[in-house]
Amino acid sequence: MKSGQMFWGLFLLTLGSLFLLTKYDVIQSSFDFVWNIWPLIFVFWGAVVIFRHTLVKPLISGAFGIFLAVMCFGIMENTFFGFDFSQPDNSHFSEYYNEDYDTSIKTARLEINSGAGTFIISGTTDKLIDGKAYGSLAEYDFHTNKDDGNADISFNLDKRNGNFFHGRFRNHLEISMNVNPVWDLNFNIGASKSNFDLSNYKVKNLELHTGATSTRIKLGDRNDSTDVTVEMGAASLILEIPKTTGCSVSGDMVMMSKDFPGLSKKDSGLYETDNFDKSWKKIFVRVNGGVSSIRLIRY
Repeated sequence: MKSGQMFWGLFLLTLGSLFLLTKYDVIQSSFDFVWNIWPLIFVFWGAVVIFRHTLVKPLISGAFGIFLAVMCFGIMENTFFGFDFSQPDNSHFSEYYNEDYDTSIKTARLEINSGAGTFIISGTTDKLIDGKAYGSLAEYDFHTNKDDGNADISFNLDKRNGNFFHGRFRNHLEISMNVNPVWDLNFNIGASKSNFDLSNYKVKNLELHTGATSTRIKLGDRNDSTDVTVEMGAASLILEIPKTTGCSVSGDMVMMSKDFPGLSKKDSGLYETDNFDKSWKKIFVRVNGGVSSIRLIRY
C-alpha cells in the first residue's frame, strides 16, 4: 500500500471514529493535551523525509495520519464544543447510593473503580455518603463496611449490566460526603472528565489513577497534612490549593506543561510555596504522568 493511501485512510478513519465515539459518549475525555504535543508534527514530518525510500515509510505515514486526526479533532473539540459540568435535573438519575452516618466513625476510606465517565464530588451530607448516577453504563456495586471507628466504602462499576443498545453510553456519578471523618480517597478511573471539590472535607490521602482526562481538584485546609498522588496519561490537571497551606509539588514532570504561580523550583522535579517550611498545614502533591499539563491555583 502506498504511503499516501495509508496516511489519508487512517486519518479519515480515526477522525470519523473520534466523532462517532464522542457523540455516543464512549469517549468522555478531554483533548486539552493536544496543545502540548503539537511539536510532534515536525518529528513525524522529519521521519517521513528520512525514511521516504524505505519499507517503513507507509507505517510512519499511517501513524502520522492518526496523530493529525487526533490533533484536528482535539482542536475542534476545545474550540467549538467546550466542556462544563452542568448537572441534569433529578429526573435523569437512575441509581441512588447512600450510607447512614454515626458519630463513632472517625476515619473513612472511599474507593471508586470505574471506566470512562464523568465524576463529580461536591457538597456535604448528613449521611456518611450520598451518591447518584445516571446513564446506560452507570450501574455500580456499592459496598460499605463499618468497623471500630472506620468505614470502608467502594463504588465498583458493574460492566455486566451495561445497556449498549438503549440511550447514550453515559456513566455519570455524583457524590457528596460527610465532613466529620478524616478521609482516604482512592480513585481508579479511565478516560474521564472529573471535578472533585474536596475543600469541605478532612482529606488525609488522595490517590488518583487515570487515563486521558480533564480533572479539576479543589483541596481545603481542614486537615493538618494532605498527601496527593496522581498518576495520569495524556491529561490536563488543575489543582486548587488554599493560600493558608504550604504546598510542595514533586514528581516526573519532564514532558508536562507546568503552571505553578507562587511556587519556586527547589530541585529537579520539586516545587514549593514560599511559606512551606513555616506552615502548620501542608499539602504534598506527587505527580507522575505522560504528555500532560498541570496547573496550580492558589485561592
